[in-house]
Amino acid sequence: MTYIIEKQLLTINQKTLISKSFVIAHESGNANNTGSLSLENEIAYMKRMAQKNGSFTSHWVGGGGRIIQIAQTGKVQYGAGKNANPHAYAQVELARTSNTVWFKKDYLAYVWLLKKLAKEAGVPNSLNTGTTLASKGIKTHHWISNNLGGTTHTDPDAYLMQNGISLTQFAHDLSTTTQQEVLSPSSPTQPNHLYHIVVKGDSLWSIAKKYHTTLTWLKTINLLSSETILIGQKLIISTNFSNLAPLSQFAIIKTFQKTLGIKQDGLFGPVTKQSLICLVQKTIGSKPDGYWGPESASKMRILKNGFFGWDVYVVQAFLIGNYHLKLGPPDKQYGPKTTEAVKQFQLNFGLLADGITGPKTCQKLFS
Repeated sequence: MTYIIEKQLLTINQKTLISKSFVIAHESGNANNTGSLSLENEIAYMKRMAQKNGSFTSHWVGGGGRIIQIAQTGKVQYGAGKNANPHAYAQVELARTSNTVWFKKDYLAYVWLLKKLAKEAGVPNSLNTGTTLASKGIKTHHWISNNLGGTTHTDPDAYLMQNGISLTQFAHDLSTTTQQEVLSPSSPTQPNHLYHIVVKGDSLWSIAKKYHTTLTWLKTINLLSSETILIGQKLIISTNFSNLAPLSQFAIIKTFQKTLGIKQDGLFGPVTKQSLICLVQKTIGSKPDGYWGPESASKMRILKNGFFGWDVYVVQAFLIGNYHLKLGPPDKQYGPKTTEAVKQFQLNFGLLADGITGPKTCQKLFS
């Protein structure tokens, strides 16, 4: 399916980009604007902001599958912070809706547009790969916050998950070759969540502890602005579950931050990455400076199924930082789950997908 892109271009001057490295996926974050005119309301507001030298993006999607462009692509937009804006070919906002039929149409248009813009920019249509400016592709605003800084937003993760779309599903849909494959019958099109009904005596903290997750995760996925909950309230605990709720990325990162003895903020930032690299450098007998270079690479063993050790632990931790969450907390055992996660990482970066962590995979993973 091909969509019509309606153009309502702003009459403003846009600066020249430094690079065309990213296409950034956003959502409005406005829980009070979900009606039939949510798209129009968001665009009107953003146009006013842009005229006042405020934030703006190139595209909006909403209204049951409409796409509206309000700013030029290939020029600076102000939607993802000072570190990412000069490198974003396009930035796409998704307007919220309370209409499940509209959401599905919006999502299909959103995926189609992000893939189209990635092709125009000459970047991969892989989602959230890598951790640096050199890691080109489609990025969520949350990835920008975690890896580049200059912003603290975590969209569009929670809004997509509330509608049954996990980041894994989102990445899969962006990587498909045809629109018909998106939200195919083999993929969950309806929310398949684990829920908890609040009863007397519950607190958000006790619920987080019960399901082995975090306050931050529960607030994010349920779009809560505080820890206040009400008896009878239905809370989402996780999405696309089998029997037990998987730990969120925040919670898993905290587990290895605790092991590393650093601040447990649940974010895969520079301090965490450098600490992990120091750990593997100590393991292989290289200078523990926190930076991956030729000396460390030459001493790193090639890891594959059946291996065990702290070097495996670090590889697992970096995979978690790159959203391969099915691994669970690092356990130092290079088993089938680790092999599969490495294969997916290798595919995302155009490497030979053999599931073996060799020099080229380490270079991409630790950069």
